[in-house]
Amino acid sequence: MGTNGLHYHIKWSGKPALDWERFDTSADAEASARKLALPGETFTVAEHGESCPRCMKFMKMVSGRDNNEAST
Repeated sequence: MGTNGLHYHIKWSGKPALDWERFDTSADAEASARKLALPGETFTVAEHGESCPRCMKFMKMVSGRDNNEAST
């Protein structure tokens, strides 16, 4: 993870959610997006900190899965 929890996600055009993948630098996120972009598809690189909505959603999913597995 980047300094102070800073990290980057790709925000694809026409999609409401940030991409799931997390990058330590904006350059890494942009390089990955350029490789993955479909013809005509656009993106932005979004900087986030520890309160990142995408990562928080992922952590809730993982925490819920761990709790459900523990209770079975």
